[in-house]
Amino acid sequence: MGKELKASIMLFFTSIIWGLAFVAQAVGMDHIGPLTFTAVRSLVAIIFLYLTYVFFNKTSKSYREQKFNMSRTIKGGILCGFVFTLAINLQQFGLVYTTAGKASFLTALYIVFIPIIGLIFGKRINKKLLICIICAMMGTYIMSVKESLSINRGDIVTIISALVFAIHILVLSEFSKDTNAVLLSLFQFMICGIISFIAAIIFEGIDIGAIFKSYVSILYVGILSSGVGFTVQLMALKDLDPVIASMISSLESVFGAIFGWIILSQRMSGREIIGAIIIFMATLIAQLPIEDYLSKKLGKY
Repeated sequence: MGKELKASIMLFFTSIIWGLAFVAQAVGMDHIGPLTFTAVRSLVAIIFLYLTYVFFNKTSKSYREQKFNMSRTIKGGILCGFVFTLAINLQQFGLVYTTAGKASFLTALYIVFIPIIGLIFGKRINKKLLICIICAMMGTYIMSVKESLSINRGDIVTIISALVFAIHILVLSEFSKDTNAVLLSLFQFMICGIISFIAAIIFEGIDIGAIFKSYVSILYVGILSSGVGFTVQLMALKDLDPVIASMISSLESVFGAIFGWIILSQRMSGREIIGAIIIFMATLIAQLPIEDYLSKKLGKY
């Protein structure tokens, strides 16, 4: 199995984990605030990642002998941590005011923001991508803006979080080489946990009893979504272009909507479904190599 195919399969299963995580994040805030949830999920992720690193270091000779740059790993973890802290807390706050399904589709806009950020740094956007970006903006408008021209505050916050997640993916991609994926994720969640914990004490207060009431959601998001998911994403970025990786990861929007409907009975209106379909199709088509395919076909004639 080729490295790219293996990385793609890993990201596909990660998108399922992240899709269900939207539900877990929403349910987890039935008893605790968004900052507290992020702080505790980070603590769980830190413990899981540390145990994972120790386990592989003791049981796998190849893992133990893996060469990587520790200073680069720490630097990457710190930088990714600051960006991730902002992104995940914005997403968590957004879920207070919007549904898991809508949040998952709006978060998927990071796949459109990535090439836009590239444009800022001098990378050109082709016509197909420009059309897809316009369609994604239209889909966002249809899904989030009501007939009275008002927009849910949760949707606004979630869209901003998608922009920050795009930056996070690009930073992760930059530090995916010559680093240890588990340790980088560990340092990332240490930064996120410390900042979120301090903010939770100041703005929410820490209620241990309330935290234990949300333990199922916290463990799921902390271990699978955070510990496993983001580590797998970093590993996949070693062998995949960040744009392609973001396309596969954006499938979380579909799974998020499905799980939100099945578990939370969060049905989307007809208008929201149309907007979601437009966003998903735009993000999907944006990454398909249509020009390359056509040029190869036309080149035969």
